[in-house]
Formats: sequence, C-alpha cells, structure tokens
Amino acid sequence: MTFTKLLAGAAALAVMAGGAAAETFKMQTFLGANASTTKAFQEMAADLAAATDGAIEIEVLPGGAVVGAGETIEAIQNGLLDGQYTAPSYFAGKDPAMGVLGDTLAAYPDSATRDRWFTEGGGLDLARGLYAKYDLHLICPIYWPPEQIPSKVEIAGVADLEGLKMRAPGGLASDLLGRAGASLVTMGVGESVSAMETGVLDATDLANVALNVALGMHNQAKYSVLARHSMAVTEMSVSKARWDSLSAEHQEAFEEACNAMSDELATTLGEEDAAAEAQAKDELDVTFIAFGEDDAAAFREMTAEVWADWGARSADAQAIVDSHQAFMSSIGLTN
Repeated sequence: MTFTKLLAGAAALAVMAGGAAAETFKMQTFLGANASTTKAFQEMAADLAAATDGAIEIEVLPGGAVVGAGETIEAIQNGLLDGQYTAPSYFAGKDPAMGVLGDTLAAYPDSATRDRWFTEGGGLDLARGLYAKYDLHLICPIYWPPEQIPSKVEIAGVADLEGLKMRAPGGLASDLLGRAGASLVTMGVGESVSAMETGVLDATDLANVALNVALGMHNQAKYSVLARHSMAVTEMSVSKARWDSLSAEHQEAFEEACNAMSDELATTLGEEDAAAEAQAKDELDVTFIAFGEDDAAAFREMTAEVWADWGARSADAQAIVDSHQAFMSSIGLTN
C-alpha cells in the first residue's frame, strides 16, 4: 500500500471517529484582554465549543490585536478576521445607518427597554438586513449599560451643558451634546484623563461607572451624571459566508451562546457598576446625579432632532429611525 493511500485511510478513519476539523472563528472584540466583556466572550467561546462537541471554536482576540476598532468590517471582508464583538457606532463614519443603530441616545429610559426593540419591534431583522450589505451576519445584540458623564462641575440638567468643555467621540452622542450647547473636543480616552487633570476639560463622554472609575476619571471629576445622553448598542457578528456554512443546529447553538452571554453581562456589568459607584462615593467623594423627568423629556426631544438629521442621510438610517419611533409609540414612551 502506498503512503498516499495510508494517509487517505487514516483521514477516513478520523472522520468516522468524529475527528472532522472544527469550524474556527477568529474574532476581535472592542476592549482589552482584562475587560469583563472580553472575559465573558472567552467564557462564551468555551461554552459554545462544549455545546457543539468541539465543532465550533472561537479564537478571541482583544481590541486592537489585528486592526483598530473602526476597521474590523474590512478585516472580515478581507479574511483577516472571521467576526467581531463590537459596537455599530464605530462605523458611523462609513454608514449613517450604523450610527443610528449604534446609539439610541436618550430615546429610552434604560438599556433593557431599548433592547426590546430588537426582540419585539423588528429591530433584529432591520439590523441583520443592514449587516448583510457588508457580507456580515449579526448573531445577536449584547447588553451594554447606560453611560454616564464624569464631570468636574455639577450638571443638574440639560441647561448646565451650555458652554461646558467636554470630550466627545463623534457620532450621534456628540451631535446631541452639541445641540445642548456643550463645547466639544474630540480626543482619545487616555488624553481625556490628562485633560481633565489639567483643566482643559470640564467633563467627558466616556462609558459606564465601572469603566470610568477604572480609568481614573473620578480622581478629578467629583460628579457622575446619568443624563441618558448615550445608550450604546454592542453586538456579535461574523462573516455571512462562514455563518451560512454552519448547520442549522450549530447556528442555533451560536445564537443561544450569544444571548446567554448578553444575559450574563447584564448581571455582571450591573454588579460592577454598583460596586464602582459605592467605591466612588466612599473613597473618591463622588456625587451621583440623574436627570429628572423634565430634562429626560427635553433630551428625548433633542434625540428626535438628531434622528431626523441622521435619518435623512440614507434610506437604511431612516428605516431604523421610523422603526424605533413606531416601537416607542407602541409601548407608550411617545404619543
């Protein structure tokens, strides 16, 4: 028997024994290796591998390991990556619909209510239709907590944003804060910490309480403001070709693992925020402020103005705006 035939026989035996090669997905997340979200992704990957008897394996890469956060779509299209755990807002510059999908601003009172739009308001189908245009399949949206504004000055309501020197990342949240009168500066996270210390900034649009505390924002900023100015969407998506190559059973397992990770993060991130808030109050003397109903309503009206602007930029963006507005009306948030 020739060596070639021996190899062929060995390969056939391996397949018969269940040794077929696993589907491996190389996926990059948007935060660092030590972030709770990255650790949750790693746990999800292990759970999915177990649930599929090793048929699906995910190589979890931290943010920036292959490309920058705004370049992951191209990396998937070019075969450098197979998927991503990220935020659509990173792609607002290339597609206004991604911007509208990626941040619902002050439209909803909390993330849980907003996420009902995906499951009850047709949002998941709209999002998947948008992603398909980039040869991607969106597996599921993933919970992300409401963001707060670390500030060196008290911000009790929308009127207090007038003239405030703020770091902003661009996109819809910056548009909303600009309409409220804030003086915006675009800079990176690390730069904004230094800028707060030196007085260049009064406040910054950044993230949730736990991350703000971990980054040292509240060493100088003695206020944390829940303005509901930003309510980001995060998601997990993969190459559509790779997704379509999976069996229906394995697609279902992937979805179940993604949704379980989202549920787990809702608990984990909530607990981390509560612990960080207690630490900030006790050790850093930080005061926490939440906008009242009148200011929430004012920001909701401004959100409608931002949506009108961004929705007019493309048919896809307008479809997402219209869907949100219809759902908000259906659950009594608007008339």
